[in-house]
Amino acid sequence: MTDNLQTLWHAQAAENAFTQPDDLMQRTSSFERQMRRRNLIEYLAGGFVLALSIPAAVLFASIGLTGMALSMALVALGVVVVLWNLRHRASAEVRRPEEECRTHLLAQYRRQADALRKVPLWYIGPLIPGVLGVYATVGFMAAGQVDLWDLVVHVGAPLAATLAFFGFVIWLNLRAARKLAAQAKALEEA
Repeated sequence: MTDNLQTLWHAQAAENAFTQPDDLMQRTSSFERQMRRRNLIEYLAGGFVLALSIPAAVLFASIGLTGMALSMALVALGVVVVLWNLRHRASAEVRRPEEECRTHLLAQYRRQADALRKVPLWYIGPLIPGVLGVYATVGFMAAGQVDLWDLVVHVGAPLAATLAFFGFVIWLNLRAARKLAAQAKALEEA
């Protein structure tokens, strides 16, 4: 009788999928390293944009180009908002000792998927006023000095390229959000 129960127990154990805790811990650590690396790159890029836009705003203000100064200040402010949002929306959640690895990894996947889905609001949105301000200021300054076709080519085409780039960034992030949501669902069902 005991041999039959052991055989039955072993047979059931073989067909059940069991994720080893070490594997979950390794996946969690790898995912968190990936998030830290991504965020570090974003912080460095934001610092670079701030290092350019703040002096540019001061320079434009000093020579009387108020529209460009205001636009560059809006770019800098937008970058600060993006970096703040990155820290508060898309950084790794702190591990709690009482939380099991699977629960923590699921929470990380869901948090990142949510942050990526909302990139148009918290990442692209704060940059739009400054970017549009720069293009609008250049357009207004050039209006009347060049013909309409030159204005479209030299302002409209770069503006369209910038907006297309923003659209591409949104698309990439939405695609990544779908992948993370699928990973969360697969981990939940495992």
